[in-house]
Amino acid sequence: AGMDHIGSIPNEDAPEYLIKNINGISIGMICYTYEDNSDPNVVAPNGVVMKDADEKLINSFNVNELDTFYQRIEGQIKEMKEQGAEALVLYIHWGVEYQLKENQHQNNIAQKMCDLGIDVIVGGHPHVIQPMELLTSTADENHKTICLYSTGNALSNQRQGLISSIKTAHTEDGIVFNF
Repeated sequence: AGMDHIGSIPNEDAPEYLIKNINGISIGMICYTYEDNSDPNVVAPNGVVMKDADEKLINSFNVNELDTFYQRIEGQIKEMKEQGAEALVLYIHWGVEYQLKENQHQNNIAQKMCDLGIDVIVGGHPHVIQPMELLTSTADENHKTICLYSTGNALSNQRQGLISSIKTAHTEDGIVFNF
């Protein structure tokens, strides 16, 4: 449809990120989703086991293998900067559904992304709004990262009363963030 996309690629030779000039600024964007499987040999983003041919076509990370994720994204950050990216944005699918506060995994990953040089983190998956935080890099005290742990739902049928596990109307909220 001619729309830009990140997080998945059409073939293994395509870049796993997008660099786009927006208002005169070269923005490097990357998107990842978590794998919630305990077997590091199985690629299963959001619990869906991928076929061998497809597993290299999606950016995912195993929460039990974060060092591998950090090394991979560090390489992608380097490539984006070499190609002229002036600012870096990470869109990330993480966290626990319906929790109004981020968890320690999210905090740890966000701090590492800040330390690696990501400028903005936009999180999703919990289906509720979670806090926003300004992080300071432990590697460079002058580097700051804006982190939105979860932007909630933009459009959703997850209304209170329609899903038995939803006890509040928080899934009916979402935010738009302009940066």
